Amino acid sequence: MTKLDQDGWVITATHLDRTALEALRTSAFTEGSAGQRCLLDDGSVRQAALDLKRELIVANLLPRTAIAIQAITFDKNPATNWKVTWHQDLMLPFASKVESPDYTLPSLKDGIDYARPPREVLEELLAVRLHLDDCDETNGPLRVASGSHRHGIFKGAEIPSMLQQSQEVACLAKEGEVLLMRPLLLHASSPATAPKHRRVLHFVYHSGCPILETWHRSV
Repeated sequence: MTKLDQDGWVITATHLDRTALEALRTSAFTEGSAGQRCLLDDGSVRQAALDLKRELIVANLLPRTAIAIQAITFDKNPATNWKVTWHQDLMLPFASKVESPDYTLPSLKDGIDYARPPREVLEELLAVRLHLDDCDETNGPLRVASGSHRHGIFKGAEIPSMLQQSQEVACLAKEGEVLLMRPLLLHASSPATAPKHRRVLHFVYHSGCPILETWHRSV
């Protein structure tokens, strides 16, 4: 069993150069904004999704059939310094309102339909968080509960017990590194104690068979 399978996360380097990283900082981020969703139509973001997919396929971390289905930016900075409580990433964007009974909690965000896929689909997802700045202990790094992804979808009241059974780890990374993470992994973050840019481009890839619904975008 690999570290990604066992712990639900791993940090690794990428081959994206400084020119590509700067293009992403320019096109995908807005100064003073905490972030945006559904950015796969942005040319630089789309290219990064394809480049990272190729790297992960070569490294045997994604199958050749994998597709990117989401891209989100996060920027924890002096103007947007937030706290995120322990949670799993369960809601994904779709091309239209879901109709299949196993796709639950339909909602509309910024005009885009979201829903929670069934557990078997969620287990086929891989989040790839590309760091566009160094992320250390002082600027609110992501914290994860290692191994919690192997226990399915948690109800809110079940999370404290799972945290007691798991090892909490702060995921520190350098500019250009990626955090690979299973979306069912419990994760959280605290406000930065020394706020500065902590720009992250968060991709989600689906590695399974075609699903009953249509993703909002697929690359």
